[in-house]
Parts: sequence; structure tokens; C-alpha cells
Amino acid sequence: MMDALVVLMFLLFGVSLSIFCFYGLVLLYYDRLGSGKAKEKSEHDGNEAYEPTVSVVIPTHNEEDVIAKRIDNLLASDYPKDKLQIIFVDDSSDSTPKIIEHYANSSTQIRIIRFDERMGYSPCLVAGCRAAQGEVIVLAEASSLMDAKAIRHLVSNFRDPTVGVVTGKDMILNADEGAGQSESFYLRVLDFVRRAESKMDSTIYMKGEAAAVRKEVVLDLRDLEKIPGTADTGIALLARKKGFRAIYDPQVLFFEYAPSTHHERVRQKVTRGANLIKVLWAFRSMFLKPKYGKFGMLTLPINFAMLALVPLLLLGGIIVLTVLTVANPGTYLTIWIIGACVLLFALLFWRPVVFTIFEFEYSLLKGLYDIVFLRKSHDKIDKVISTRKFSSQV
Repeated sequence: MMDALVVLMFLLFGVSLSIFCFYGLVLLYYDRLGSGKAKEKSEHDGNEAYEPTVSVVIPTHNEEDVIAKRIDNLLASDYPKDKLQIIFVDDSSDSTPKIIEHYANSSTQIRIIRFDERMGYSPCLVAGCRAAQGEVIVLAEASSLMDAKAIRHLVSNFRDPTVGVVTGKDMILNADEGAGQSESFYLRVLDFVRRAESKMDSTIYMKGEAAAVRKEVVLDLRDLEKIPGTADTGIALLARKKGFRAIYDPQVLFFEYAPSTHHERVRQKVTRGANLIKVLWAFRSMFLKPKYGKFGMLTLPINFAMLALVPLLLLGGIIVLTVLTVANPGTYLTIWIIGACVLLFALLFWRPVVFTIFEFEYSLLKGLYDIVFLRKSHDKIDKVISTRKFSSQV
């Protein structure tokens, strides 16, 4: 019995580590060596102006503290004003809609769609896409700011007819704070993953704070309405299912504050993790299908395994190790002592890394618990506590 538990423990930990190591090496290969996908993009680059009509869609809920700055930020974009439509879809209970209406009265670019009850992020996003007149739809949020050239950089990627979705780079404004340090480290890892996945085929990680999609990808809004969780998370997968790619462009810069505490950051990650797991499961018909290229054969199933399977395997390994320790403390207490020493050393020198790993795994476990046992919807997203004040440097 004890021998079987030992084998099970090593199997649980070993499979978890193997999944991460294997995919990490694959991503490192594509990130360093590039691929045909990257070369294809350069063939469609050009110096001539490429300025399709653009609709920016922003769902808003109780954003009175930041919405004026956000609108000023959008109006400062260097994209041609006659080709830029800005749509706010609002279900607020504060003064947010009045502020938007004030701007709309003096700018024909701005439109507000108003709901009198809390609809949630996805219904608001769908309503915005339905009203969008542009050839390209830019997805944005009230709590982040875009670089003046962000829309132009987003749109330029659609010169390549294979590209259906583009996502950008998140710049954390409070990176010197505890939770901000952890978020900055997490985003560096995520940027590496998205860059490599884009070179390999297509990425699943889309940042809804600054992303763009061809209108034809979401032309049938029933596709968006079927996506569980938050719809923006599923647009990258929807695009790939329709034969397009979703890519990461580090030139597309947007700025936001990370949550001010680790507790609030975890709450944010639980929502995002649960939504991503739901979306991946909803597109499980694409798993291991050669017609979707490396995205279907590798990216989708391995990301689902990392997000939904690995946290359970690690938890199972810890439970088995605990059982073994209770049964034979003399042998297995040594493992706990070594682990505690490693953890202490890491906390002293790599605190953001340690917090990121623990918060990531805990958030996924909590998200799985919410999905399976609580049947919880994660669409009506509450704000996390942060400074929510935009920096003058943006």
C-alpha cells in the first residue's frame, strides 16, 4: 500500500512538472527560432497607409472615477477621427452615463448604449459589437489607458489576411508595489507565452483591455453569445475556429494599475482563470484536430491541461505526501523540511515569483471549485481594490 502511494505521489508531481517543462521547451524553440508564421506576416507589411474604419467598444459599470480620463485618452489617439467610432455600453448605477453623455454631446465619435439593469460584461460586449460600424472592432476597458499609437498598431496587423485577432502588451503603473511586482512578473511570462504561441500558430491569451478583431469574426453574434464566461476571452478561439489566427503585438501598449493587495489580485485571478477554463472547455471540439494546426494539436490541449488538470494533480500530490508523512514521519518529514528551506530562500530573493506561482495555482483551484461545485457565473465582474487613478506619465 505504501509503495503504491509513493508511486502515485511521484506520478502526480512528475506529470505536472513534465507538462510545464515540455510546453516551455516548445515555446522557447519557437520564440528563439521563429517560424513560417512570422515570415508570412512580413510579406503583408507595407509603407502605405492602412486605415480601415474602427469601432472601439467599451463595456462600463460604475466607472465615474476614471471614465473622463479614459475618454480623453481615446480622443487623443492618433488614428483618423473620421474613421474612429467609440461605443460605450453602460449598465452603471452611478454617474458614469452622465459623464459619457456630456462628452457625446460635443463629439460625434462617441455613442452610449444604456442598460437600466446590471447585464454583465459579455451582454454589454455583444451589444457594442452589434452597434459597431467599423471594419475592425477594438475591445477596451475603462480601467486602462492606451498609448496614442495603440489603435494604429493594432490595425496594422490586419494587413495579413490570416490574422483575425490582435492583442497587446500590458504595462503596470504600480509595479513597485507588492502585488504590482507579482503582476509584472506574471505579465513577463505571459508575454513570452503569447509571443511564442503567435509564432507557432495562434495564442489563446487575449487581453481584453486592448485587443482588436476583424468584424467578420464576430459577424454572427450568436457565436459570441454562446461563449461561457466573458466573451472577449473566447474571441481568440472563435477566430482560430473560423480559420484566422490570434497574435500578440508588443508594440500595442496599454497602461493600468494592478490590484493594490495580493488578496484583491487573487480575486481577480480567480475570475480570469475560471473564465478561461470555461472557454477552453467550450471549444474542446478543437482539441487534437489537425485542421487547426499546432493550435489544435498542441496549444489548446496543453493549455487546458495546465489550467485545469495540473492544479488538481499538484493538490493530489500534496495530499498523498501528507498521508505518507503521517504514516512514516521519519522519512517524509525530511521532504517537508527541504521544501520549507527552498521556499524560505525563494521568499528572500524571488518574492514576486513565489507569490505569482502560489496565487496562480490557488486561483485556478478556486476557479475550478466555483465552476464544478458552486456553478458560479463569473461574467458580472466586480472591481478589485486599487488606486484607480491614472498616472500623468501616460
